[in-house]
Amino acid sequence: DLMLEVESTFAETLFKYIDDKGLTDPEVYKRANLDRKLFSKIRKNKNYKPSKNTALALAIALELNLDETKDFIGKAGYALTHSSKMDIIVEFFIKQKNRSIILYK
Repeated sequence: DLMLEVESTFAETLFKYIDDKGLTDPEVYKRANLDRKLFSKIRKNKNYKPSKNTALALAIALELNLDETKDFIGKAGYALTHSSKMDIIVEFFIKQKNRSIILYK
């Protein structure tokens, strides 16, 4: 019964957002400052687990709001916390709708 409650994976959610927003893969991986090889790896493996920085970079590239970002990175097993300065900064930029933040891997 519990297996019937399985949600979509991080990769499945990523590509659904790309389709829903009418974006192309190159637009997204360039905005996220990712290389094509890594993005291709995500595309080919629906169970791919990115690093937290990669997940956040993709959320910013997709221009997700804060709730969408929390749900999106949660699919990869991550959360935004106020015990991390980076998370606080990312949250601030998302709330301000400022997409100029650059995340380092």
